[in-house]
Amino acid sequence: MGPTGEKEEKRGKLSSDLVIELYAGLLADTWEIVSALIGEPTLALLFTLAIRKLDDKYPFLNSLMVSEEGISLGGLRETCRPLSPGEIHRGFQGLINHLFHLFSTLAEGVISRELFPKVFPKVREAERIISQK
Repeated sequence: MGPTGEKEEKRGKLSSDLVIELYAGLLADTWEIVSALIGEPTLALLFTLAIRKLDDKYPFLNSLMVSEEGISLGGLRETCRPLSPGEIHRGFQGLINHLFHLFSTLAEGVISRELFPKVFPKVREAERIISQK
């Protein structure tokens, strides 16, 4: 691999790390807001359901550790190493979209109204990060 290939690989790794950090913060914010509204056990169940729903398309999401104490990255960074920043973004975006669907079904939009102002800017930031290639 020449110098150009190494630079691109390093830039992709940096972008992947930024996308993962962005979504890790977003998931933590989501946990904090929604657990106060519906409780930790119910939220843990919804996260688990959302991750399972996306298992075939984005198996890296299975590395997320969900418990009543919250959600953590577990071995996610290692699992994401071979993936592009765009693939990571699409997986997390799918998770967020499915969670919003579950929240809307459960609480008729109350949760979504609380979360949307936090979620939308971070998803846009992830899109900006992956488009800087």
